[in-house]
Amino acid sequence: MTRTLRRSLTLVLALLVGAGCDTQEQQRDFADEAFSPPAGFVRTDQDGRILSDDKDDWRTAPLYVGRVFVEPAFPNPTAGQFVTIPVSVREFNAVPGGLQLSSRDDTNRFVLLDEIPEARDPGAYVFTFNPLTLGRRGLVRVFIFDGQGELVSYGDLFVE
Repeated sequence: MTRTLRRSLTLVLALLVGAGCDTQEQQRDFADEAFSPPAGFVRTDQDGRILSDDKDDWRTAPLYVGRVFVEPAFPNPTAGQFVTIPVSVREFNAVPGGLQLSSRDDTNRFVLLDEIPEARDPGAYVFTFNPLTLGRRGLVRVFIFDGQGELVSYGDLFVE
């Protein structure tokens, strides 16, 4: 192997490793933001139309940008009716183990609200759940994880 080729391969390998580390760091920062207290929410009507936005809610985690898209929950605020969260997966095998929707209940334990195991592959999917099962009112943060526990997205609901 020539010296120039060896240097080129070393440089390419360093760039790939550096990019992977950067994404992992961005993912950790995203998760830190997600686990901070809820603040604000995307106000939506019964049909999912956005009435007022919150740029912090329903962003896609760095590991899933371009592969998963989450639309805001609706209706939001909710007075106990079922809430819907549409999700689009855009690549085959993009989400290991499918998707899971969770939140903390009134005792601060994580509770599984809904899951879509088939959301590994491209398609339009929908989470549906009743937020009153959490036993909480006010601003509630909801999390979307992949089947391996990696954070995909999060957003806030106002439960009246």
